[in-house]
Amino acid sequence: MRVSALATLAILALIALPLAAAAGPATDTDGDGVFDALDNCIDMANAFPADCDTDSDGYGNGCDGDFDNGGTVNSGDFSAQFVPDFLAGSDSGIGSDMDCGGTVNSGDFSQQFVPQFFQGIPGPSGLACAGTVTCP
Repeated sequence: MRVSALATLAILALIALPLAAAAGPATDTDGDGVFDALDNCIDMANAFPADCDTDSDGYGNGCDGDFDNGGTVNSGDFSAQFVPDFLAGSDSGIGSDMDCGGTVNSGDFSQQFVPQFFQGIPGPSGLACAGTVTCP
């Protein structure tokens, strides 16, 4: 028995709709227009172009004060990583330009790094590969 393409699409839609509804609504916690499951920085609005992830670890720069990818945001990230880039005014490839503005400045420090430092860990990120370098 041959089934038409339209009938096949109708059958697939009848199967897929309940599955999609069961998954629940897509959430965008920070209201930046990027659903949490695809957002590299769930708690901070960082839609393009402010969603850069310079070190490709799955955490957007704004949520990633862990410049040495050690799993914590600590004084080593500040003194050995952030300070040299701050003094140079440019990101050396570690993500110290936390607002993705093109320079490492006092805004990156006070508005981005300090809250991350007090949190102690990067993120959160909705990407499943977050925390591994080469996370797209």
